[in-house]
Amino acid sequence: MDSYKEGMWTPEQVHFAVLAIEAAAKKMNVSPEEMQQRLKAQNLIEEYIVKYYDVFHTMSLEHVADDTIEALLRWEQAAKEEGGRP
Repeated sequence: MDSYKEGMWTPEQVHFAVLAIEAAAKKMNVSPEEMQQRLKAQNLIEEYIVKYYDVFHTMSLEHVADDTIEALLRWEQAAKEEGGRP
């Protein structure tokens, strides 16, 4: 069952999003604040981390961080090239 509802996050989803942001920031050697700002600018916190929580929370945090970084870099590149998301 999908627990995602836009704008309505469970405490577990919030906690998981914080862990994912911190893990991705550490891998990219940036502050968690910078990572959060970049993810928020692309709407990836809600449209990726929280939306797919049901899948992500079954994976290792390292795998989630890698996937989050990959998505962030793709979405940022698409925004630069086309003014939109992939």
